[in-house]
Amino acid sequence: MEAAPGPTTTHRRRWLALVELFLAIAAEQVGTSAMKASNGFSQLLPTLLAIAGYSLSMLWFGRSMRVLPMGFAYALWVGIGMVVASVIGIVIFSELMTPAVIVGLLFVFVGILVLNSAQQEVA
Repeated sequence: MEAAPGPTTTHRRRWLALVELFLAIAAEQVGTSAMKASNGFSQLLPTLLAIAGYSLSMLWFGRSMRVLPMGFAYALWVGIGMVVASVIGIVIFSELMTPAVIVGLLFVFVGILVLNSAQQEVA
């Protein structure tokens, strides 16, 4: 019995680009959180972690855009990053969750869904 064929090369490249994009988002969140913890770059370890996080973020983001459309990749990077940064700020740094923050995050979430839907129609 023959195994089912695997995903196409194009599908694999797109999947890898999405993985790189999500790694970029995660690295940016590490960098942003470390920057907040560095107290204005006055603490060495968080400062080094911020530099490493942002460096890796740019590396993976640039690699993801070899395959993904720039507008789509940037919208996901900024949108998901903003939502995750807000949650980290609330949970770890005790920042306030106001109704305006909730509404703004919902708009970002809906925008990401719309962009993703539009991208699926094009592909």
